[in-house]
Amino acid sequence: MKVARPVRLGVSITLGLVLAVALGAQSASIALTKKAPDTAIAAFPLNGLAYENIASAVFLATTEATGSPEEGAKAARPWALEAYRLEPLVPKAHAILALAEDDPEKRRQILNAALALNRREPRLQAVVLQQQVADADYPAAIASLDRILRVKPSQYNELFPVLINVFAQEGAINEFAKILDGSSEWHGRFFRFAATQPSALTNLAELRGQMSFDDEVTDQTLLRSLVRQGDVATAYTLYQQITGSNATDTSGAWSNDYPPFDWSLTDEAGLRAQPSLSGKQLEISVKPGKGGVVARRLVKAPERPFSIIVRHSIDSQRAQQDIDVLVKCAGQTGAILEANLVRQGNGYRIDDLPSDCAFIEIAIAARAWSGRSALNENIEAVDVVQR
Repeated sequence: MKVARPVRLGVSITLGLVLAVALGAQSASIALTKKAPDTAIAAFPLNGLAYENIASAVFLATTEATGSPEEGAKAARPWALEAYRLEPLVPKAHAILALAEDDPEKRRQILNAALALNRREPRLQAVVLQQQVADADYPAAIASLDRILRVKPSQYNELFPVLINVFAQEGAINEFAKILDGSSEWHGRFFRFAATQPSALTNLAELRGQMSFDDEVTDQTLLRSLVRQGDVATAYTLYQQITGSNATDTSGAWSNDYPPFDWSLTDEAGLRAQPSLSGKQLEISVKPGKGGVVARRLVKAPERPFSIIVRHSIDSQRAQQDIDVLVKCAGQTGAILEANLVRQGNGYRIDDLPSDCAFIEIAIAARAWSGRSALNENIEAVDVVQR
């Protein structure tokens, strides 16, 4: 009996040390769960919250890289499953598992079970949003997104791709117009994001026709994106609304606020064009060995025949030889006109255009030959005159 006591004592001490180490590891793991989840798992492999945070990080990174929350959820699913196994009440893991589920009914079941535990978790709300999109319940989806982003605006990176799917639907504009009134920071962010998404451009242009975005950068991006997608007519109508001007009138100030219907001016090392201080002339500067297009804009094709007249006071014939005027149909590569200023005469006459040429691009190119002086000249205006 005397021998048993030291043995029991030794076992108790050993168990106490093991428990202390385990508890210490768990405490360290809990402390590291948010800042370093991988280290937290190494310290205490049964830490479900750490697995949840890794799942969340994988989800966010993959969603941002692919633009697809579903892909993000599928990439994070193994971590989310382990988090759920260790901590059945973790809300982010529930959200990821629901989003990763392809079967709509199973997804709905997972989501309902998760919402019974926690309705405030932003990622769960995001999955609710996804389900509303899948059910084509667009008013509810927009309202859900508004609630989420007003509380956690940092989630726009993962939610905007979901919202774009709603925004691009026919008939969704009226619902968006009710909410996107500029009263929340995420509204402007969404406009800027949508202006880069091909599927959203038509509806965004329609919405811009109903309301101002109060953001010049968004307007500029939207115009460029529409033209790049080939919808020049819609872009031109929107340009007229934004500026109140008519792009067929190419004389006057060298405005470059809203290209490509205003002038798009080159600003590179050794190759530059800029409006003069008065705005009444275009200053062209080209260093020796440099050359290329320095200014271009789109103009609605005029009635034929017409002439393009470049007004200038350039005396040097060599300089006139080194400045070209190019005209082509919007979206085409072949030039209708390519001639230097020496050949202008009374104007560059164009008798006809292809039947599908609704807009023309007018460009000015300049060069300075190696071994010669730099080219520094001014152009007063480019006029389109019907003959």
